[in-house]
Amino acid sequence: MTALSNSSGVKYSDRVLELKKKIHDSEYVDFAVQRIAQVLSKKLVEDSERIYARRRHEQK
Repeated sequence: MTALSNSSGVKYSDRVLELKKKIHDSEYVDFAVQRIAQVLSKKLVEDSERIYARRRHEQK
């Protein structure tokens, strides 16, 4: 792992430097936001299905 310094002497890992570059790339940010939305939507659907199934089971 390489660490580079900026003008204030703060050292960043290669990974941090890579991410700092990516946040200025609008295509990367758009894709990241869409991916986050997909993951959250899937989780919400799964959770609501689980709650619905549990309620149906409790009503019997």
